[in-house]
Amino acid sequence: MVQQGPPPPGSGRLPASGRPPRGWSDGDYADDDEDYPQWAVPGAGPGVADHRQHDRRRLRGRYARPPGHADGAEPAGPPGRRGRDGRGRKAAARARRARRATYIWGGAFVAVLLIVAGVGYVYFHQPSPPPVADSLVTTFQPGEFRTVPNACSAVTAATLDQYLPGKRRTVAPKSLYGGAQSLCNWLVDAKPRYRVLQVTVRAYPPSGLASGNGSASFAAKDAYQHASQLKAHPLKASRQPKATMSQVPGLGNSAFAALQVPSARGLATNLLTVVVRERNALITVVSQGPAQHRGGYAAVSPLRLRGAAVAAARDILAQMH
Repeated sequence: MVQQGPPPPGSGRLPASGRPPRGWSDGDYADDDEDYPQWAVPGAGPGVADHRQHDRRRLRGRYARPPGHADGAEPAGPPGRRGRDGRGRKAAARARRARRATYIWGGAFVAVLLIVAGVGYVYFHQPSPPPVADSLVTTFQPGEFRTVPNACSAVTAATLDQYLPGKRRTVAPKSLYGGAQSLCNWLVDAKPRYRVLQVTVRAYPPSGLASGNGSASFAAKDAYQHASQLKAHPLKASRQPKATMSQVPGLGNSAFAALQVPSARGLATNLLTVVVRERNALITVVSQGPAQHRGGYAAVSPLRLRGAAVAAARDILAQMH
């Protein structure tokens, strides 16, 4: 017959379920402690809980904080996850650097395109440069005048008798330019006639201050334009009225006539000026007479004065060729 009672001493095992069998209690085996060896401590055997605690210690040791880790910082995750996170951050940084480089190079490319477009626009749309003048001329050119004829002898007696009849007085002012200039004045002052005729002839030399290439002809052109402006817009210091301007065709290369009517002490005077340019020479003829009858002097018409000036200029031109 099988003996009933507690399991054999030293078995120390529970059923597979981990729970004691029904009807079993610690009191039934109070004496089992006597069966353990002397070095054994009750309850100190490696149970399931002890294995789990051992595993937890091992994991804590594996994931221990690295040296220098700040207190309060979260511990590092498992090695696999930490590696994946590190690689992800590096990839994100590389992507950001790549995008930044793309923006920088793209902006630089756009800037270069704008600069090239601006330079191209300026180059292709800039106004054509003015034609470069010939090299500066410092000598007289063929056909230009170095000297001029004597004004007093160049105006013919026929011209003087026609426009200044009677006893004439002749005055030849001294030239300031030697043979390049000649001056002569004629005066008739015998009631009822009062007439004045003044002739100036000057040949201009080449000049670096002249327009164009600085030739003598360009210098004469500049003087001609200046004379015209002074008649159309006299200086205030001259106290001369603005002139009535007109062209004189068929006289030299170009010619104009200017009529002014200044007044002094109640007496008005017709002042007719003719300026002629022939190559590099200028001929200036001034013809004047009373504008009204007064003091025993008869008036002279502007048309008559113009005729005298043009006739004298033609006489000078005839002596120059």
